[in-house]
Amino acid sequence: PKGSKREKRVKGSKNKSAKEAFLKKIDAAMKVYDYVDETKDVKGKSERLNAINELQNLLQDQKSVSQLIIPNLDSCMQMIEKNIFRCLPNIKKSNLAFSETGIDQEEETDPAWPHVQGVYEFFLQLIMNDSIEVKLLKGYVTPEFVSRFLELFDSEEAVERDYLKNILHKLYAKLVPRRKMIRKAINETFYQLIHEGHKFNGASELLDILASIISGFAVPLREEHVIFFNNIIIRLHKVQTCSEFFEQLLRCSMLFLTKDKSLAISLLKGLLKYWPFANCVKETLFLTELQEVLEIVDDDKIGDLVIPLFRRIVKCIGGTHLQVADRAMCFFENDYFLTKLRIYKDVTFPMLVPVIVELSENHWHKILQESLVALKVILKEIDSAAFDEAQQISK
Repeated sequence: PKGSKREKRVKGSKNKSAKEAFLKKIDAAMKVYDYVDETKDVKGKSERLNAINELQNLLQDQKSVSQLIIPNLDSCMQMIEKNIFRCLPNIKKSNLAFSETGIDQEEETDPAWPHVQGVYEFFLQLIMNDSIEVKLLKGYVTPEFVSRFLELFDSEEAVERDYLKNILHKLYAKLVPRRKMIRKAINETFYQLIHEGHKFNGASELLDILASIISGFAVPLREEHVIFFNNIIIRLHKVQTCSEFFEQLLRCSMLFLTKDKSLAISLLKGLLKYWPFANCVKETLFLTELQEVLEIVDDDKIGDLVIPLFRRIVKCIGGTHLQVADRAMCFFENDYFLTKLRIYKDVTFPMLVPVIVELSENHWHKILQESLVALKVILKEIDSAAFDEAQQISK
């Protein structure tokens, strides 16, 4: 019995010293230093980095997780919050590559980032650990926490935004009771972007998360999801910087249409309403999406939109931007589009034929002029009588 008491004391003191060492690591990881000046607090910064690395290693050992991390989860979350919730540094990142400018851009990096990255890695591994149960974690994921977390998506550091995306995605997957609240907070972030029109660096990462969320929506879609499509996804097209996250926005749009193709009409109206002006890059992207939507929408549903739709395509073909005109010409290689052109030929031919005939004779760009001549032939083959009539009316 005496031996067993001694063993208990030894074990208790071992546990106590392990806990003290653990909390010492947490304290070291919480210390704030000036990373702009590399010569200051060199020893403290090194100790802090070592402590963060050691905390990461503890997550690989399930005994340490159950005996040290779970009982001190409060301290762990405090350390994470103290490190990541900070004023984002104002660093210059160029959006133009060397191939575009011919100038080697010297980009600034956040000197604190290597010291914050380890904390993000610790947080990511913590969420992914099966021993950290939902009931333990959900208390920390409050509306305030999510709101502050989403603000970090405006970071200029692409690596940081990637960590944020992975962490938020894992939290959403793990914390089923918090899903609605997370979706609501993401909605509010996008509302700000839509209505305030400022630049927001993390839009593409948030849309990436949304794409996987939308994929999991059950059909028929719930009313709140249809409202989200109409109020957020469609309206994001009007944001001035939307070309920076267009690929992800297009994916979300198309995922919604695979769930409910009747939403295509709202999207078509939105594209026509928010059509960009004096921005050939964005206009080319809109044409790409327009063509994809027209492949999905039912022919008999677009009657009311035929005139504005073909008026827009005609304007693009006859416009001054070569890339835009070229992209608009691609519509006539698409069978879905040609079917719609035939069905509504009474409306489409009078709009198209005069412009195509005029441009096929007078366009300044030789290659595009050849394409216009070929298009004139296609239109005549579709319906020669309608073609001649349209030409006659214009004269």
